[in-house]
Formats: sequence, C-alpha cells, structure tokens
Amino acid sequence: MTTVLSIGATGSIGRLVVDELLAHGASVRALVRDEARARTILPDAVALVSGDLASGEGLVAALAGVDGIVLTHGGDDRTVDYDGVLRVLKALDGATPRIALMTSMGVTRETSSWGGIMNWKRRAERLVRAYGAPYTIVRPGWFEYQSATQNAVLFEQGDGTEVTNRRGVARSQIAKTLVEALFSPGAEGKTIELFAQEGDLQGDFEPLFAALLPDDEAGLAGGGDHGVGLEDEPQEVRDDVEAVRGLRKV
Repeated sequence: MTTVLSIGATGSIGRLVVDELLAHGASVRALVRDEARARTILPDAVALVSGDLASGEGLVAALAGVDGIVLTHGGDDRTVDYDGVLRVLKALDGATPRIALMTSMGVTRETSSWGGIMNWKRRAERLVRAYGAPYTIVRPGWFEYQSATQNAVLFEQGDGTEVTNRRGVARSQIAKTLVEALFSPGAEGKTIELFAQEGDLQGDFEPLFAALLPDDEAGLAGGGDHGVGLEDEPQEVRDDVEAVRGLRKV
C-alpha cells in the first residue's frame, strides 16, 4: 500500500495512526483544516492537504490517487459522523481504496442519551459497506479505561456491550488495529468491537482478523449484529445507501 490518507490525523488517535502508517512504510497524507497548526503536530514526512470533512472542501484533492483511507474523525452530530463519510464516498467517485473506519461500540444498541451520535455512526458504517470498496470497521470501547496489564487486544462481534459498560481499550491499540486492518487480507469486509485484555500485544494480527465473521452484505450490518436493521433506518439514509451503491465503478 503506497499512499494512505488520514482523516482525523491531528486527533489523539489520528496522530498514533500516522505514526503506525509511517512505521509500515506508507506515504501518508493528512486532511487538515489548519496547515500551520497541523505542521506543529504531525511529522514532516506527512503531506498536508487543506480541507474540511464538515463542508467537503478539499476532499477531491486529498483523495486523489490514494490506496487507503483511515477515518478517526468524530463529532457530536450527523454533520461529521455521517454526512462527512458520505462526502468522502462521493468524492471518491467510484475509486476503491482500502478503508478503515473507526466508529464505536454500542452503535446498534444505544437508544437513550447517546442515541443520536450512535445512530449516525451506525448509518455511516452502512454507507461504507454499501459503497463496495474493501473496508474494515473498528468499534472501540472506552478510551484508556484498560488496566496497566491489559496490553493485548480482544476482538468481539455482535455489538453485545452496552455503552454504559465501560470496557476499555488504549488509543495505541485502536491505532494499531486500524492500520493493521489496511494491510490484512483477513480483515476485509469485517466489523470488530475492540477491547483490551490481559497479556502482551499480539505480534501478528492476521489470525485475529481471519477468525472473524464476515459482515452481513444484504443487511449492511456487522457480522453477528442483532440490533437496528437497515429497514428500520430513515428513508433518507436508505436513499443515501442506494446513491452510494450507484457510485461503484463496474
């Protein structure tokens, strides 16, 4: 994989993603709103492209010729978490780089105080699955709620943990998993809930990815999900799904 675009590169996880990508020998490009600020945060080896996920500005230039995309962006409403992903897919215009998308555990389950955010993250997942590019979706647990001895990663599926259950994972483990997914054949077309567990960090992620269930292509859901179905989404989301499918280059 030659060129990878990091979206959310200046965030607490995005910075670690950039370091992991550089360690893999990738040429890294970052979509940033403020180039001067980003240059103080990111390594000189990272190419900066000015743009904004919330408006779509700069996306076409940022995505031109990339082989992979890692999205670690986040917001508190649909503008970034859903509409931003939709803008990325439209800007790709049928190109199919490998995509690694970070969302959250609990996106198929939560209906109370976190419901709005989680709903839009879940719907963004559906768009990525519908688009047709190779992808992996990572749903991490609570950032930095792991213990000092929980250095190994744990992959689960089915979205069975309530958001109020503060199962933790390190930011470094999230970044590692997202980047390993870009380079792993076994990670393609799969959705993972990610937590920390006792032990040392695994050296080889391929067996972990390979053991996972593939996603439900018809329902545009993660493997083993039993939450909100595609038929339960608002009509505008189902319309967006069909529009994204129509962008595929045959």
